[in-house]
Amino acid sequence: MTENSKQLYKGIWPVLITPYNDDLSIDFSGYEKLLEWYISQNVHGIYANCQSSEMYELTEEERLKLISEAVRASHGKIPVVGTGNFGKDIDEHLTFIKKVSDAGAEVVMLTVPEFHNTDEELEKYYLTLAEKTNVKLGIYECPFPRRYYLGLDLIKKLAETGRFYAYKETSCEIEKIRSITSLTNSTSFAHLQANVPYLLESLKTGTPGSMNIAANWLPDLEVKIYNLAQEGNLKADELNQILCGMELAQRSVHPMGVKYLISKRGVPIKPLTRYPRKLSLEEMYGLNEAAKNWFDQEGKLKSLL
Repeated sequence: MTENSKQLYKGIWPVLITPYNDDLSIDFSGYEKLLEWYISQNVHGIYANCQSSEMYELTEEERLKLISEAVRASHGKIPVVGTGNFGKDIDEHLTFIKKVSDAGAEVVMLTVPEFHNTDEELEKYYLTLAEKTNVKLGIYECPFPRRYYLGLDLIKKLAETGRFYAYKETSCEIEKIRSITSLTNSTSFAHLQANVPYLLESLKTGTPGSMNIAANWLPDLEVKIYNLAQEGNLKADELNQILCGMELAQRSVHPMGVKYLISKRGVPIKPLTRYPRKLSLEEMYGLNEAAKNWFDQEGKLKSLL
């Protein structure tokens, strides 16, 4: 596989969860250990302050501290990105974008704001932000509070500006993934799609990498698949099949289930969330039984890698 030298970002990126103490204050000690674990697993980047982080449940100060702590813990070894366009209008978005950049985020990710409903409106919005700030920008198709997928024409226009560097794309449609990769692979706009089942297939077609939930608790497995895919090694197909099965276990219990699974990897965090939804005893039992099959006593993957 050939690598596009224009694209600075690639590989496997966990979309960070936020660990909490019993009183639902942020557990920054656990967060630091989580970050250290990711770096030890050779992930290629970190997305702090995203939907998996419960970003809409956090204060402005908490959002910024999660980003700055991720930057500090990474020691410049891997890039950190964070969501920046919070607020009721574009002026407030510009203000927070600067704060996220000042906190150390290498790329400030932009969600699809609720007050724009067409690609034409979004084109004007994103290009205005690009004009009024000099930081590196990215796009995040966050599925909450609504799903909106950028059209191919808009993606192409944003890519060709040279102002956008990362794209967390969430369509989960393989044909669109292929089309987006084709449109962006000669630009600086790195397509980091979010769908785990299509991870290997997208890599085979030249997609630079993935920002996804399973990378939160299976970074070693995903990094191995990524590396094997770059080599054209058929072992990647076998590991990808295992990944697809394991990934299904998290789907109905995110983010608390992912936190529980991370704890089974040896990172001392609790399955707490600020959302009303909690893990049931049955769900915890099922995840625990599955974890016994997947991980050894130290939390390492059993005989997969």
